[in-house]
Amino acid sequence: MPKTDLSVVATNACGWPNLCELENGDLICTYFNAPSHGLLEGDLVCSIQKSEQKKWVKAGIVSQRPANGNRMHLAVGMAQNRDLLCFSSGFLLKDQKFVGFAGKWLSRSSDGGLSWTEHQNPNIPKKLRSTIPFGRVISVGNSTLAYACYRSQGRGKASESWVCFSHDDGWTWDNYYKLGNNDSNEVALCALSETTLLAAVRTHVDHHVKICEFSCKTKRWVEKGAVTLPMQHPADLIKVGRNCLLLTYGLRNRGLMGLAARISLDEGKTWLPPWTIHQCGPKANDLGYPSTVSTDKKGNVLTAFYTDHEPLCKPNPSKYRVLVKKWNLFEWMSSETQKIVEDGM
Repeated sequence: MPKTDLSVVATNACGWPNLCELENGDLICTYFNAPSHGLLEGDLVCSIQKSEQKKWVKAGIVSQRPANGNRMHLAVGMAQNRDLLCFSSGFLLKDQKFVGFAGKWLSRSSDGGLSWTEHQNPNIPKKLRSTIPFGRVISVGNSTLAYACYRSQGRGKASESWVCFSHDDGWTWDNYYKLGNNDSNEVALCALSETTLLAAVRTHVDHHVKICEFSCKTKRWVEKGAVTLPMQHPADLIKVGRNCLLLTYGLRNRGLMGLAARISLDEGKTWLPPWTIHQCGPKANDLGYPSTVSTDKKGNVLTAFYTDHEPLCKPNPSKYRVLVKKWNLFEWMSSETQKIVEDGM
């Protein structure tokens, strides 16, 4: 198995991290800073790893919790003018129980995440104000941004999700489209072109990931099929070459707890068999939510994730942590597949 290179972004943080690479090569990781699956008060914060350095340094508070509440959900990305944007939501709490929705806000940073301006009443469609953001804010062409959000109907019940668009660099969000009539929960967006989006979508009944495709011309989502088994979720989806896509996702099956990846060489039409790229061992109970960036044309990749148990973090492996794993795509590929990916980079 290829070697493992882990760095610790934060300890005592449940996470749900989002990893972005800035234009100067710095990395910024945004995450929930409390050691609980949302049942404790906490903020969304970010840490920065400077280019060519290994240490993560706490930067700013992205979204500050209200009284008796938290900010735990996020969708993060860059505007066309290179500002960082973060949609967030959270819950009001009493005795470590959810007692209300704490609002959907939008934060913006113009200095690489060091300071943030928070808008608690962003200009978004009324129907989406009580939805939960997830994944990335992405660019679609040179003038459009998109993000995804969902609404859960309760444990074991089908969820519904939407993708919403902005045409003024994130100041107003108007057009939005539902992802079909079937079960759709957390959505990771990827722009294939100026007119086509692909989405890796978690379902909420049996928690597998499916691929959906959106045409900006027809304004329709089409489901393309499942890419993981049940309890393998949620996913991140990025381009790693002209026609090549990388899917990373959590393994939450008992005995497999960790992270996995799949490669598509034809823009998501077909997928190669999965790789298990990291395992946290049988003592892990809560983990996943990978967020991945490709850092160069040599196959080097960084994946942020969280776990409540990491055997490599000694002497106290059983703590909530946000971690970043450095790995190389090409170490998992045949020489033929590697050449196809390299030719498209």
